[in-house]
Amino acid sequence: LSLIEIRSYIWMDVIWINVNGSAEPFEKVMAGTIDRWKEFDQTLYHGGKEGKFSLNVKANWKLAVENYCESYHLPSIHPELNRVSNIEDHYHIEDESMTFSGQGSMKYSQQFDGNKKFSTFPSWPNNLYENSEYVSLFPNLMMGIHVDHFYAFWLEPLSNNNTREHFEMYYVGDESASSDEYKEIRKKNFAFWREVMNEDVAAIEGMQKGRSSPAYNGGNFSPVMDTPTLMFHKWVATNLTK
Repeated sequence: LSLIEIRSYIWMDVIWINVNGSAEPFEKVMAGTIDRWKEFDQTLYHGGKEGKFSLNVKANWKLAVENYCESYHLPSIHPELNRVSNIEDHYHIEDESMTFSGQGSMKYSQQFDGNKKFSTFPSWPNNLYENSEYVSLFPNLMMGIHVDHFYAFWLEPLSNNNTREHFEMYYVGDESASSDEYKEIRKKNFAFWREVMNEDVAAIEGMQKGRSSPAYNGGNFSPVMDTPTLMFHKWVATNLTK
């Protein structure tokens, strides 16, 4: 059919593409992420109808990434998430090669309904059973990893002020993803994250409106809370303004 092949790579059930063909090999570019989450390098099973939804956000896609990189909006925007993933338990995640940044939480599964019996990652280290991690992989993918489930949340830019968000949730092991035994837990995970992501919509759209204010000065970064967001800004400045 005279089609032109585009470089691609599949990792964590996400298809990564390099249209212009000039990028370094995926394994090299994303080495930091691959190594960080090597325990998750196993077959993933989609959560089915309780594992997929999409949202429309009247904002630029980059603002959704900014929102995901920081955690200090948790108490006001996500009171329930803050209850199980408290802002005081968060730590920053920043890749030295500037390919991803975000947040981790050290007490997630201890307070959430997920438990070791439902652990879908057999090789997940015991010292990380109470951890979860949420990172933005530049440019337009956000991931969340927990002891009992994983999600990929990718952004589809429709215009400079309109974005479509696609959420996909996964489990390891067909039993975890489709058996009746864990059906209620899957439904609860799905409902929980759909609510959390919907809570972010108003915040992101408010950020878009704020950019139009004559008083907006470009923003100010907190050296304590904003370093993952600043890393994304540096990535944009380096890669999207050439």
